[in-house]
Amino acid sequence: MVPNLSEESVRLEPFHMTEQPVVVQKISWQDLCPWTLIFKTLPVASSVSVLMFAMLGVVLIPMGWMLSEVLFVHQAQRDNPQLMEYVELNASPYRSVFLASQDEANSIPVMGVNFSGPRLVFDQMVKPFKQVFTGKWGGWGFFYFLFGSAWSLLVWSFVGLAIARICLLKLTRNEQSGIDDAFEFACDNWITTAGALAIPLAAVAVLCIPAGFLGVLMGADFGVVIVGLLWVVVLAIAAVIALLLLGLLFGWPLMISSVAAESQNSFDAMTRSYAYTFQRPIHYLMYMLVAILFGGFCWMIVVSLTNGIIDLAYWSTSWGTNLYGTERIEIIQSSALSSPMITDDETAVVSKTLEAGQSIIGLWNALARTLAAAFMYGMFWCMASAIYLLLRKDVDETETDEIFVSDERRTYDLPPLQSDENGIPQVQELVPVDENTKNDDPNDDPPTSADYDTIVN
Repeated sequence: MVPNLSEESVRLEPFHMTEQPVVVQKISWQDLCPWTLIFKTLPVASSVSVLMFAMLGVVLIPMGWMLSEVLFVHQAQRDNPQLMEYVELNASPYRSVFLASQDEANSIPVMGVNFSGPRLVFDQMVKPFKQVFTGKWGGWGFFYFLFGSAWSLLVWSFVGLAIARICLLKLTRNEQSGIDDAFEFACDNWITTAGALAIPLAAVAVLCIPAGFLGVLMGADFGVVIVGLLWVVVLAIAAVIALLLLGLLFGWPLMISSVAAESQNSFDAMTRSYAYTFQRPIHYLMYMLVAILFGGFCWMIVVSLTNGIIDLAYWSTSWGTNLYGTERIEIIQSSALSSPMITDDETAVVSKTLEAGQSIIGLWNALARTLAAAFMYGMFWCMASAIYLLLRKDVDETETDEIFVSDERRTYDLPPLQSDENGIPQVQELVPVDENTKNDDPNDDPPTSADYDTIVN
């Protein structure tokens, strides 16, 4: 007999679950704070391969500027002190970086400390291109900056691509890329990178053509009236140019990183960098701020260590030179041009010898500062690669561990199988085949992973 249970008489007992203690053993900071990926660029930037490529870049850049000086800076341009200041700084691989690090305009003050680093490197790379658009240097000065800027674009298209490739392989696959592999990848793709950077510049040049024709009309008073009626067209052209240059200003490091990560064509790399820049500007600015603070802290340590090493070298040698007077080390430390020149013949030879010694010491000091500047340039490209991965994940939802690898399909091929007389599949040994003597008959080729199902059946 089933008892009659009313709704009030039914009592539900609570279901008690056994509470198990949860112990957090590890926190994935990269998932919680993706921007911490930028911090992983420091060991990559300190590697020998990155330093060698960055050293190559900072040495090649002044060579192009010196050639531009020979071609376009004549005696008339040397009377311009502002132009000559640029000429002197561009001829040195490290001087502009060290001087810019002392300028507060290139740094962000945080608790009384000025952090520069990536920002000053960015400014040093962009500054020549800015001078092209100022229009205050005249004809020969314009060509000086144009030639030097084009040379810088080509050099960083190659060197920056090699550094970005090394960094991306380390960040995504935790693989060490050799110098030869990075060099080969840069040789195969640097034209693509240069093309991606040149597309916006070529578009700007094309847009300037109609505006230039209108400028010819402005040579006459009546032409000014005509151009005034069409001024809205000029403003529209200028607006498009401004958008192109704004996207290029912030997106050109992403173009190089895009080619290094995706191995795509120039147009795709250009459009991808513009999309990341304009679709996620807040994210981009936040990542840049993290990079400036972290890179600025690293640069502060590197530049202090470099200057400290040079000062300690003079200080340690002063223990012996003080036997000849305390001013002896100051004379050696000063430049050859500022050292006192003695006119008598016997001591003139000593002065020339002293000048040669000062030049040799100065060469070693310059090498140390150039290495420090190379570290900062290498770290700039490494952090640009990390920012590219972060923006790619924000926009395309692509995981940060995905990267193009040539012949990746062959890496995961299954070994070929062949059935024996009993119909049981057996693993076949791979025999190296000479490509020159290889038979063109597809039936004679060893089976690959694509033939696996057919062999089993």
